[in-house]
Amino acid sequence: MNRIKRLVLLLLFVSSTQLFSDNHVISYGMEGYQCNFQEGKDLNDVMKFVEQSLNPHADKYWSAPYSGFVMTPFLRSEEIDFDFAWVGFTNNHKDLGIIQDSWFSEAAASTSEEWASLSDCYSQGYYMAIEARTPAVPFVEGENTYFAVYSCSFKEGKSVKDLAESDKAWNEYNDKRGFTGGVWRWVPGAGTSNSFEGDFFLNVSYNSWEELGEYLDDSFWGKTPRPESILNCDKPRVYAANNARNRPFEVSEK
Repeated sequence: MNRIKRLVLLLLFVSSTQLFSDNHVISYGMEGYQCNFQEGKDLNDVMKFVEQSLNPHADKYWSAPYSGFVMTPFLRSEEIDFDFAWVGFTNNHKDLGIIQDSWFSEAAASTSEEWASLSDCYSQGYYMAIEARTPAVPFVEGENTYFAVYSCSFKEGKSVKDLAESDKAWNEYNDKRGFTGGVWRWVPGAGTSNSFEGDFFLNVSYNSWEELGEYLDDSFWGKTPRPESILNCDKPRVYAANNARNRPFEVSEK
């Protein structure tokens, strides 16, 4: 039942890019991995691999733009049982497929083997990433931002059709606060867990821990009037997200 619900929801999200075409809805193809370090390896080994092996290989063989982040858990409970995650974004899933084909080619064999010697990635899935707010501060390769990730479901009587109006109200609220980060919805697709009970993941980026703390204070004390939410979301997990690869990336507007 969850699989059917999520397929219907994904189709509604895709159709919503046409419903909201006047608002220039931005979407991306997205992949996500959850990984553990191989014995004796750590984050420094992974970052060194990306800088010295993966990015040079990708510059030569990947024919589509790609932005990738290494996410390390910081604010989390015992439910988060992996060492790090990798999330990668392309203009669309066709471009993601082009990069995936390249990864399975003979030219990538040694790079792939090196990655496997560093990490054990026990899950991999595709998502549709839909942008609700464009960050005011662009991502910079090699620098950290911070991702708060929520599991969200629509409240009773609310649906995808209510998102455009909701996004407008929340963006006005965030503008008043001087918020510089971005907001995206990650809709689970192929390879993701069928046990996920929500409608999508909500990803909010912050450019500093201070900015996150300012939002938490504002939310708790109600300093800035907040619009009514159409979502039920759980408490977020917060990750340090290093923009490990950010090569020429053109936004795809639907």
